[in-house]
Amino acid sequence: MDIQVRLFEILYVVVVGINLVGIIVVFWGFVVAAMAFARMKLHRHSVVFFLKEANEIRAVLGTYILFGLEFMIAGDIIHTFVKPNQEDLIVLGSIVAIRTVISYFLGKEVEDARREREGEQVLNKQMVLKES
Repeated sequence: MDIQVRLFEILYVVVVGINLVGIIVVFWGFVVAAMAFARMKLHRHSVVFFLKEANEIRAVLGTYILFGLEFMIAGDIIHTFVKPNQEDLIVLGSIVAIRTVISYFLGKEVEDARREREGEQVLNKQMVLKES
């Protein structure tokens, strides 16, 4: 068997593995977020608490999605290395562009949720200090 053909077969298996890891990460994030959402709904808190908790759950899910997308992009890059024709390069460019845009906006959302959580912690500390 030609060594180049064997190398491409190995790289194809690696690409499938990397994409599978990305899918598992996204699915696991969905499971974690769904369980957190179910727990939150069972406790019947106020609307304000619900909104804060829902934003935190969205941030957690967004983080998992971002992490999974990074694996999938890596898999796409390696796949294109294996079969570098013009059509694959165009498809890769489109996929990377779409995933990059999604990653950018998810990253902003996660960062906003983190800042909001930190702001709430500062306010809570200030309220405790005023009460003391």
